[in-house]
Amino acid sequence: MNRLGSLARSVPTTRFAVRQYSARLSKEAYLAAKEEANTAAETWKKVSLFFAVPLCIGFGIKATNDELHHIEHLKHDPPKFAPYSYLRIRRREFPFGDGDHTLFHNPLTNPDPEE
Repeated sequence: MNRLGSLARSVPTTRFAVRQYSARLSKEAYLAAKEEANTAAETWKKVSLFFAVPLCIGFGIKATNDELHHIEHLKHDPPKFAPYSYLRIRRREFPFGDGDHTLFHNPLTNPDPEE
């Protein structure tokens, strides 16, 4: 039995290839990579704070002003109702509001028929 165990230990085993996703770095290389990552993170933090955030705020203000002008225009010149046959088909009342208008009805943009 001892001879069989000795023979089993002496047979070379097959090692399968294992993919290494990252190499081991020396301490100096690790610290250099960490410092470079910190520098890049600080750069993008500054870009975000001093460029992207003010740009978003500026475009938000512009979009709000444009929408307010559009609402004022709709108040002075509302759209006219077009009596198409496929509009306002009601099989039963809506379960909200007065039952005749949709949930997202807006009297400025969705005109009622002239009755």
